[in-house]
Amino acid sequence: MNIKDVNLLQAICYLKIIEKYAGKKQAAQKFGVSIDTLNKYIDNLEQELGYKVLSSNVKGSFLTPRGKALLQKSAVIEQVLDDIKSVPTNLKEISGEVRVAVSSIAASAIFSKDLVSFYEQYPKIKLLHLIRNEDGQKGIPFSDVDIALSLSLPADSDSVVLCSKKIEFGFFAAPQYISKHGYPQNLEDLTQNHQIINKIGYEKYIEGWEDLLKKAKSNNFATNVCYYMYEVLKSGLGIGIMPLRFKQEGMFHLEHLPCQSNISLHLLTHQGSKDIPKNRVVLNYYKDLLQEL
Repeated sequence: MNIKDVNLLQAICYLKIIEKYAGKKQAAQKFGVSIDTLNKYIDNLEQELGYKVLSSNVKGSFLTPRGKALLQKSAVIEQVLDDIKSVPTNLKEISGEVRVAVSSIAASAIFSKDLVSFYEQYPKIKLLHLIRNEDGQKGIPFSDVDIALSLSLPADSDSVVLCSKKIEFGFFAAPQYISKHGYPQNLEDLTQNHQIINKIGYEKYIEGWEDLLKKAKSNNFATNVCYYMYEVLKSGLGIGIMPLRFKQEGMFHLEHLPCQSNISLHLLTHQGSKDIPKNRVVLNYYKDLLQEL
């Protein structure tokens, strides 16, 4: 990297703020430079790239389509810088409470994994794990937590989406249930001859689940608690829907039964606190967990 590369990176930083405020004046004030200095950097950037990244008129300054594409590519640089800033010299000294809100609908998808290893690295972190209801009832507001794993995207400008993952679901049963009752041949066989375990709330996100419950002859157990759902299925009481990650948890995945979901889980945090070391290490933990789903 040489001085020209550094200047190009500086120009990209200016470009990002111009996009945010739709004007050069606000961007210049933000960085404490003159508009002439800002113009010089943008002009040099356009000369180096060979195309226009910014268009200006009486209403303000706006990125061209190629300018927007450039900013999307530059997000990789920002992520690298975030990672560098987030790693202190002594990981075991990172401390403090981190509040994490998790969607009640998708909590089973992210049952804590490898927490022993996490705490071996960060023994002074206090992780407060809270269930967040997203079904229209009053719940934990995003402003009250450091991190959220949410079905919905935030509306406020302070929030940051670090990653998103579509959660795939399937029908599951414990080995002892299958040994005793056999495999359901199809959905008709499932509703007529097997006990259904219902996770309340899935009817909004799993295609056909509500109709299936109405047809089921044996639908005698329901819960809105993901972990309880898992424990009941594991005990061999019946057949229910769980995230596909449970193929690794010792239960049978009945993959011949169709199961379509529209659940996407978003890892959210706040712009002003995402680089605090205690928050960053927890964000990385959940980011790695989501990528494994």
